Parts: sequence; structure tokens; C-alpha cells
Amino acid sequence: MFPVLVAGTSADGTALPAFVVARDGVYLRKQTLLGESQTKVDRLAHLPAAEEYVEYVLPKVPADLMARVVGFFRAVYRLRRTEALVLLLWEDGQFAVHVPAQRVSGSSVKFTLAEEELPARARLVGTIHSHGAFGAFASSIDEADEAELDGLHLVVGDLDRRRPSYSAAIAVDGHRFEASLKLVLERPRRLVEPPTNWLERVKLLPPPRPKKWPNGSTQGTSGLLPALGSGRTRPSRSELDSLVEKAGRMADELGYRPSYWLVPVSPPREPGGPSDA
Repeated sequence: MFPVLVAGTSADGTALPAFVVARDGVYLRKQTLLGESQTKVDRLAHLPAAEEYVEYVLPKVPADLMARVVGFFRAVYRLRRTEALVLLLWEDGQFAVHVPAQRVSGSSVKFTLAEEELPARARLVGTIHSHGAFGAFASSIDEADEAELDGLHLVVGDLDRRRPSYSAAIAVDGHRFEASLKLVLERPRRLVEPPTNWLERVKLLPPPRPKKWPNGSTQGTSGLLPALGSGRTRPSRSELDSLVEKAGRMADELGYRPSYWLVPVSPPREPGGPSDA
């Protein structure tokens, strides 16, 4: 086995060839007749192959805790029709949760957390967030957010149904591993209404600012299509294609595949024009 060096440290007295472990990967340093060289390597042919894995060792998130969390999510959805989030903690050998101040919408959650908010002995070990009436899947945005925090990440969906749906993943060093629900949580049988102070920490995100169009008109926040008014010219086919593409990206993030047809229609007749009769 070749020696292993840490990038930036002295290599005096180290026999070459040697591997150099750096922030951006592994390099091979060696001495030849031409001189000393160092090249980045993508694979080490003389070593056996390996695979990424994670072995979960904490207990299941207990049903009584999930009953409080899902009860909170359902109350937020009932009141605001939005998502919500709690932080999953490990404290004194058991799971606990913390509800941070958050600003929510029907498809996003933004929260703030000061270090002094968490108990001194508590460790942040994951998140649980809701998807309202949508299913419990992780969108591309969820996966990117989860990659920033090593831990267990649970999603609760279908809050408009009697039985919510769940999904779970474990993130380590930016890598995401799907987790079996039987391994990581106990499903609650009866939900618990949340305390008032939990609900008070949930605020609605402000609506997005209207988009300015080249002719000076604005796009309302109630939908993708611009409002047609006295200052608005007839929309072009390129604008339609752009909006269809935007709707497709939004559907992809929500876990859907859009289906649509564009059917030409006849222009409206002028008053007093000829009839079909």
C-alpha cells in the first residue's frame, strides 16, 4: 500500500509513490527519470472497489413524537394551506423537536435558527417537513436543502387525507440515502393538536413581486399568464412557449408530469357578421 499524505503538509522522508488526499480529491505523487510529478486520479486500479452506504443506528422516531409533529403540520395546513417544518434533535438519549421561526408558502419553508435557541445538550440530527396535500416525496429543492445538513430527513404529505404519507432519507456529506420507514419511524395512530406557541412561529411568505413585461405591463401573482389590459398587446407564441416551459419545471419540482394540448380556435366573429346558417 502506498503512503497517504495530507495536502499542504510536509512530505520529507516519505517514500514515493504516495497518495495525496486533498479537498478536491486524491492525487498520485511519484518519482520518475523525468522528475517528480503529481497527478489527480479518479480510480486506483490496484485496490478493490467499494460502495457508498450508511448504517442507521439511532432508534425509531417514536409514535408519540410523530403524533405531535403531524398534528402540527395538519393544523398549519388547515389554517394556512401551506408547508411547515420542525427540527429533529437528539437530547439525553432520545429524540426531541424544535419549531423554529419560519416563513411558509404552499411549496416552501424558510426558517431562521440562532445557536442559543437549542438546549445546551441537544444535537441537531435532522428535519421533518410537510408537503400539505401533496405526496411525501423529496423534490429537487428538498434534496439540495437536505444535502446541507447531515442527518435524518422526513417528509409528511397527504395531510388532506385520513392517513398521511411519509418518506425518509439520510444525508451524509452531501450524499442522500433513501431510508426504509420501518427502520426510522413509528407511525402515529392519533394526532395531537399543537400548542399555540408553535403555530405563532409560522408566518406566511409575502407574495412574489409582479413581473415586469417589456411593454411595461405586469404579471399578477395569481397565475402564470399575464393579465391582458388596455396597455397589453396580444401575447406572442414565444411567450406561450416560455410559460409552458416554466410550468413544466414547476411540475417537475412538485413530482408531476404536465400533459396539455394546444388547439387552434377560430377568432370571434364581429357583431353583425355572417352566420353558419
